[in-house]
Amino acid sequence: MKMKEWQTIYNARLTNAEQAINRIQSGHKVFLAPFCNEPQTLVEELVQQKRRLQDVFLYNLVIGSPCLYADPDCHSHFKIRTFLSSSLLKSAFLNQVCDYVPVNLSEIPHWIHQENIDIALIQVSPPNDEGYCNLGISVDAVQTLIEQATVVIAQVNNQLPLTYGDTLVHVSEIDHFVVSNRPLLSVPDGKPSDEELTIGKYVAELIPDYATIQVGIGKIAKSVLLSLTSKKGLGVHSGSITDPVTELIDLGVITNERKEINPYKTVCATLTGTETLYKYAHQNPNIQLFPTDYTHNAAIISKISNFHSINSALEVDIFGQINAEQVSSYPVAGVGGQMDFIHGARLSQGGKAIIALPSTAKKGTESRIKIKLPYVTSIKSEIDYVVTEYGIAKLFGKSLTERAKALIHIAHPDFREELSHEFEQSLSVKA
Repeated sequence: MKMKEWQTIYNARLTNAEQAINRIQSGHKVFLAPFCNEPQTLVEELVQQKRRLQDVFLYNLVIGSPCLYADPDCHSHFKIRTFLSSSLLKSAFLNQVCDYVPVNLSEIPHWIHQENIDIALIQVSPPNDEGYCNLGISVDAVQTLIEQATVVIAQVNNQLPLTYGDTLVHVSEIDHFVVSNRPLLSVPDGKPSDEELTIGKYVAELIPDYATIQVGIGKIAKSVLLSLTSKKGLGVHSGSITDPVTELIDLGVITNERKEINPYKTVCATLTGTETLYKYAHQNPNIQLFPTDYTHNAAIISKISNFHSINSALEVDIFGQINAEQVSSYPVAGVGGQMDFIHGARLSQGGKAIIALPSTAKKGTESRIKIKLPYVTSIKSEIDYVVTEYGIAKLFGKSLTERAKALIHIAHPDFREELSHEFEQSLSVKA
């Protein structure tokens, strides 16, 4: 398409936030671009117009989002359906206007194909000379969303980095453009505790040189990355990457040189960090973003040898069942990509599925290693290792009794006797 042709389309579809959000009506299904690419100008206008709306379903993945639509003033207008929850949604859960959709991230594009999404709210860069906008910091399921939604409304933000991979969308695929240049949402790194740093060092012991890794977000993930500085030739194929990844690239630790697919490229679906990360990824061909049905696809991951998935959890039982979603009356996280990457690691030649978590919660008053879990995200047969600040429990190929002993051994010392006693009691009951 010639420049004059796409510019005519773009100019004809330029509007303001108020007029664009007027397309949303009561009962509509609205999908928000995930994570830090959630378009805040459009969301703010949606909240501003809430009083004319009833039963608008908002689908989201909220890490990095301020969740403005979860304010109590919005409860009678929006019904939130989240694929990956947050404590910011607590009041909406308690008021029964928010619910959790347990879908693996790899399957969200498939889910979108099955749903009738009325409106997609996304964020893009200004168009280039050929009429293509860039999705910037998050691809995830947005390409499928653009294809399937009845109406696509894009916030055009020149603060977005121009990234490589499957990040381009032509202006002809978008129905309305709202120009709003503003700082991007970010997820700053927290400072890991001494216990978390110890966990990171134990995890690093399990990762050989030239392995390919997937690491989530949060302080344990950061601790793992900080502990990898002595490694050689690591690859990254992950759901998200964070600021510390850039430091490992600069140190020559992450080179992606042994990856059988996307060699020499750091691959992810989203950038979850700060402006430092966004600037690093800007026009950097060695960092590439793809949809989750590629990045999280176990069949794709299986082609990468020595793939190590490293995920955190809320709790683990003494047999290796993992809870990464819920600890009270509402979800605080979600299945996310955990099972996707665990499956991929198990199919990878030399791969490992690793779960890392602190041994205690609630300021040391509660063990995260339990006799039994009320919620299970990942099943015991899928996990190779569980790591706490007290060491590494190898689970693959172990009997239930061997698993229990290994996990009790890495529990906090204050809880080991109690856990052992409860386990012995459970054996006598079975007998």
